[in-house]
Amino acid sequence: MHSTGIEIERKFRLHAAPAADELAAREEDAWRVEQVYLSRGDDGLHRRIRRIEHADGSVEFVLTHKGSTANGSISRQEHEEPLTEDEYRALLADADPARRPIRKTRHVVPHGRQVIEIDVFDTPPGLVVAEVELDDEDEAVSLPDWLGDWYEVTSDARYTNATLARPDAEVPPFSALGGGGD
Repeated sequence: MHSTGIEIERKFRLHAAPAADELAAREEDAWRVEQVYLSRGDDGLHRRIRRIEHADGSVEFVLTHKGSTANGSISRQEHEEPLTEDEYRALLADADPARRPIRKTRHVVPHGRQVIEIDVFDTPPGLVVAEVELDDEDEAVSLPDWLGDWYEVTSDARYTNATLARPDAEVPPFSALGGGGD
């Protein structure tokens, strides 16, 4: 995993995690993710490190610098680079004291030309978010019926992981969003 450039994604709040049999039928790959935010760098971007445990037991460590673009669009600057476990552990010393670690299970599901990443959060409990990365901002997203009820939260800052990492982060109940699919 190594990327430099722009990330374009849309984000959707799901009413609940899809059933295990639905995910298995779609050849999903499940990862356990621990994400720790670091103190901001000189570039003003969010810095985070991830420990990702794959279903096969392999573990990878990644450093990401991420931030919004100047034009206020859904495109974001993103630079990722692999870390060794020792580098990861050393960077933990720079953890942002104002943010808690994010722990979640990520289900990576192929869907046509796109991939849906479904995050089932340990904290806040019950939060389920699906993300779809795009090649350009105008690319259409058609979520499958098996995801159940959903509501788009792409532009809602309450659903960024950096915000969710704050100990006082509050996520409204699904019903308060007026959810209900496309």
